[in-house]
Amino acid sequence: MDRAGSVTDLAGELLALKKASGSSFAQLSEKTHYAKSSWERWVNGKQFPPRDAVESLAKLCGTDPAPLLALWDEEEARRAAPEADPDGTEAAAEDAAPARGRRTLWVSLVLAVLLVAGAATYAAVALSGSGEPQAKPKPPVKVAGPATGCTLTKCEGKDPKKMNCGADAVTVRTGSIPKDLVIELRYSRACKAAWGRISFAEVGATVVVNNSDGAAQADVVHYDRDVYTPLIAAPDDGSVWVCAALPKKNGKDSVPTCTGRFIPSAESHQP
Repeated sequence: MDRAGSVTDLAGELLALKKASGSSFAQLSEKTHYAKSSWERWVNGKQFPPRDAVESLAKLCGTDPAPLLALWDEEEARRAAPEADPDGTEAAAEDAAPARGRRTLWVSLVLAVLLVAGAATYAAVALSGSGEPQAKPKPPVKVAGPATGCTLTKCEGKDPKKMNCGADAVTVRTGSIPKDLVIELRYSRACKAAWGRISFAEVGATVVVNNSDGAAQADVVHYDRDVYTPLIAAPDDGSVWVCAALPKKNGKDSVPTCTGRFIPSAESHQP
């Protein structure tokens, strides 16, 4: 039986089983977990099927898989064997000679590369004056802080979140106003900037951050109960602080309450 014959015989057996099962290609796919298009190619002899697929179809149809698997093994052996040369083995031997020559050349090149690499290693050891090659010094490890979008006066009026100043920020001063309004002075060492924040506030409450250079940034609670100011420069030798006030009552401003001043260079616990 030639190769095409064994494939045809196996496909014919698979087709007979499919018809006997009464299953469509889609149903075979659902029952065996192989694709519908794959079953169509296998049953019609367009493609050689996997061994597991042949066995699963036989079991699905309640048939002994041994005869089908024998056909599959026969075809697999034919597929693995080299094609026979109709003119004899002499031409095959002639064809194989250049192949052996290329393999020999490749092995020779690999050996040459290994010899050169070994010689270079030996020379490095000899020059170092020690029995082992000297290790290359490792570059110093740099520990970077958070990537920020601004520093000092370049931060003036900008959003601390958008500038990533909140990455290393800490609350350095706090205060409060009855009832339950909390005041915070937030400071970022990476940005060298600060901002004010109030929480649990009423709509209309204000917060202002100031520095010793006379700059100030403010915001007001428009909705919800929290708000924070834009950034203000916080130089190491300067000071910053925050003030907050309740909403106006009867057209009169409320007396502001302020936190203590924060001087970055004077704080031993700065981040």
